Amino acid sequence: MFEVELASRGGAPLFRPFHVLKALWHISQQQPLGRKELSELLGIGEGSARKLVSYLEEKEWASTTRQGIGLSATGMKLLEGIGLVVKEVHAGNITVGEIDFAIRLRKSAGKVSNGIAQRDEAMKAGASGATTLVFRETLQFLDGFGADRADRRAARVLVKDLALENGDILIIGSSPDPELAIDGAFAAAVLTLDS
Repeated sequence: MFEVELASRGGAPLFRPFHVLKALWHISQQQPLGRKELSELLGIGEGSARKLVSYLEEKEWASTTRQGIGLSATGMKLLEGIGLVVKEVHAGNITVGEIDFAIRLRKSAGKVSNGIAQRDEAMKAGASGATTLVFRETLQFLDGFGADRADRRAARVLVKDLALENGDILIIGSSPDPELAIDGAFAAAVLTLDS
């Protein structure tokens, strides 16, 4: 679903798959959004941002006007369909991170097994790691251990603030650096959505 484009000479990718979802989220929050501002928010060069915006337009997820980049109806439907919610959270003893960013994905519990792939993907994006939780009547780690047993208050706040429903997953990227925490959460989310 979220692909990367290689540089014209076959070099490194111009952007990573998680940048696609992160761009859609930023655009949804601040549309219309200028390309330069988008490149700064994503931490990629302006040329890479130009290619990424072209990719979004090819997928019909976004369009560009003189005012900036905005989501199309198809892009809004995509985000609504996956139930994307992104929020900085205080996950307490549920994670080991200093700074935590959570991403909720609706009805995606069947797409994860033990969370190791999500953790590894978050680390590739520069985060310290990622914690993947599932909501099945209560917020749980993937092994069925209740998150409320790790930190009752944090589990209750996460369920309420992210409006969790049965079958939802919550991916929390952690890092001392907020940008790396959010990149880790997006990287883990994209891996999950593409599985």
